Amino acid sequence: MNLRLELDPEDAASAAAVAAYLQAHPAFFTQHPALLPRLEVPIAAGSVVSLAERQLAGLRAEHERLRGSFEAVVALAQHHEALEARVHRLVLDLLDTASPQAVFDLLARRLATEFQADRVTGLLFASPVARPGAAAREFVGAASLRRDAFATLLTRSDPQCGRLTEIQREALFGAESFSGSHVVLPILGLGWDGLLVVSSQNPARFEPTMGTELLSFLRDVVLLAIRPWVAETGGRPGVL
Repeated sequence: MNLRLELDPEDAASAAAVAAYLQAHPAFFTQHPALLPRLEVPIAAGSVVSLAERQLAGLRAEHERLRGSFEAVVALAQHHEALEARVHRLVLDLLDTASPQAVFDLLARRLATEFQADRVTGLLFASPVARPGAAAREFVGAASLRRDAFATLLTRSDPQCGRLTEIQREALFGAESFSGSHVVLPILGLGWDGLLVVSSQNPARFEPTMGTELLSFLRDVVLLAIRPWVAETGGRPGVL
């Protein structure tokens, strides 16, 4: 026979009082295990199951939820491990290049194939050193008017993510129509500066709230790789 709790109205007991008592005494059924098989818990279909079966079903559901969360964490860790390996190889290859042009060509190629960038643009507001192999199309000179569109950004090392202004688009791409979204990374050398711009045709790819640690790290590697090829004038202060 099933045990039913019939509350005596004269005692002013209520279902809420019973629930409160059980909540305050979680060990109640541990101290009275004989009650568990006799309790009935209704389910949505209208039938009843024992409390033990209901608890077991709940534990199974929680187990599946935790397993799904664990698998998601493992997949994310594997993704980050693969990303770290790709960045490591790219850094070694950048530091092994033989000219500034090779640095930018390699960076554009690898960011396109391995990181789905649609375009990589470099502008160096400086001149190359006077030795063979130093020339690169990214050198546009310290007096270039293209710098004016990014003058405020070049006063700090923080990247800018999102859309470009019309003046900035013209400075980077000229008459070519390229909107999308971009990450603009200032390159600050000793007496010179420049830009590394990673672009996507997707206007939502690079947003102002996104993290830029990886691209900032690659920007710093590019600075190390090209610094020996730049004529440092001691003009505008930068960051070594």
